[in-house]
Amino acid sequence: MAKVQNTLQTINQNLQLPVDLDGISLPQELPPIVLIAFTRPDLLKQVLPAIAQQTLRPRQILAFVDGPRNANDKLLIEECINLLTEFSDTVPVKIINQPHNLGCDVNAISALTEALSHYPAVVYLEDDVVPNPYFYDRMCRMLEAYREIPQVFSVTAYANFPSEVRQLISDDFMVSKRVFALGWGTWADRWQDLDLSNYKQGYNPFGKFYDIPATIQTKYTIVNQFFIEKEKKQDWVITLTLAALYKGYVHITPMASFIHNIGFGHPQAKTYSAGGEPAWANAHSDSSACLKRLPPSLDLINILAAPLDGVELARHLESCGGIWLSPSDTWQLLRKYNGWQSRIAFLKLFFSRVRILVRRWLAGRPV
Repeated sequence: MAKVQNTLQTINQNLQLPVDLDGISLPQELPPIVLIAFTRPDLLKQVLPAIAQQTLRPRQILAFVDGPRNANDKLLIEECINLLTEFSDTVPVKIINQPHNLGCDVNAISALTEALSHYPAVVYLEDDVVPNPYFYDRMCRMLEAYREIPQVFSVTAYANFPSEVRQLISDDFMVSKRVFALGWGTWADRWQDLDLSNYKQGYNPFGKFYDIPATIQTKYTIVNQFFIEKEKKQDWVITLTLAALYKGYVHITPMASFIHNIGFGHPQAKTYSAGGEPAWANAHSDSSACLKRLPPSLDLINILAAPLDGVELARHLESCGGIWLSPSDTWQLLRKYNGWQSRIAFLKLFFSRVRILVRRWLAGRPV
């Protein structure tokens, strides 16, 4: 991994970085929008008009519609297909209708893999992500701006950053180690380099959740990966984040979202289907954002690059409800973070959540 990162840093030093999106020419071949849809026609009805109102209108949409799980799904999917077919009069839509249900994660990976086998770059949207009028123009220019800079894996329209970062960044975009797939773009060569379609469910190239390098950004990924490993689940964005992190890639993310997610609390949502929209979800959403100032360097700012010590990581894990540590997890963390304060913090977490561990063990669930 270190060799890959050193190579990318050398490439970075030899290239002139773009600084202003308005000075970037649009590509001759505009990337298609890869649009994921399934059983939420009520949300799709809000996304399609927003695409029609783009200041730069896309020339093609590739709509990947997952197959049904049951009879009720068939009716909702048919409604989505009718909406997409009607919208073809506004923007040409190629509908790829899966005959069987792949699931959200496999459908997204399959869609991106298929599209990027035919196009050098794509812009990705889901049926609950409403773009503001400048979205497609900004995404196309960013994809062109970083096309020849292979250290950059993705560009995104979604802003999500630690509160401590806001006052430290004066540009419109920042360099990140997290992937945000709510309005997102990437290139074929980088996507194919990860070969995500051949990853096993929940695969973590670092090993286990506690092997992931802990920073102020990755601590959230560590928590997500913890539950993926313990519950034997899958989340393609977390897997993608870890794969790109392992390879040493970075991502360009905005300081204001030029998309708005409307799927939180929806009964058909895979996650956040109950309880409504979290406060952080659209905290930085701006319907009029037309950002242009790009970061002058691909280096993370210090607060994002600095590793967390064991005490900080233990406190973060403790702040997340439902997390426990098995004896094996605890032993590995004690070995990795060997200061006495860190060891006390992890032992405290272990004993404070031992009831969860025992309940899972008695129920025959993974610990």
